Amino acid sequence: MKKFLAVMTFLLIFSAQASAMNLTLYESVGSISLSSRQYELKIEGYTQLDGNFSKGVAIFNDDLYFYFDCSAATGDFDAASRFGGKNFSNTVPVYVFEGRTQIYPINDADNAFYLLATETGGGSSLKVIGERNDGTWVKYFDTLDMRKQIPYDFYIDNFYAEGDQIIFVYKQWQQERYCNYCKLCYTWDAANQWFGVEFQR
Repeated sequence: MKKFLAVMTFLLIFSAQASAMNLTLYESVGSISLSSRQYELKIEGYTQLDGNFSKGVAIFNDDLYFYFDCSAATGDFDAASRFGGKNFSNTVPVYVFEGRTQIYPINDADNAFYLLATETGGGSSLKVIGERNDGTWVKYFDTLDMRKQIPYDFYIDNFYAEGDQIIFVYKQWQQERYCNYCKLCYTWDAANQWFGVEFQR
């Protein structure tokens, strides 16, 4: 009986470890920025492009669809650029007509996300999107929603995935000697299928 209980305990521990989330952040699969030509985008890393660089659909990593319409970029922002699935109705708006947006896959054995990192002259906007279990694409979070908790003399210094977290590290401007940092830690909640966030100084 003791051997049986010991084996069962080991299996439960092993199962818990095996099921624990271990997110991996991969290298960028593409980028989007404004072209030097008016009303065109510069799109790199796509596996397929339908249309042209003014209006069309670019596919990244074979499963991420990017719909864009440069003529809508100064008016209907939601129609100007959207990411998501094969059907346009199953996408989320992400405005890419300023700075440069890099696309990073993040996944583990059961989940897949994309981190969209937009760099502009005013700082960085980092978003995570993905497909939920019911097949709908959503924006899980946008770091701009939390920037009010970070003094504006901080800038994004690094970001990475570790365990069940996506972590963004901010560093204080002109403090190279003392290296003052703070973090935004987004933790995956498997029960709610969503990310929670914690601010750390």
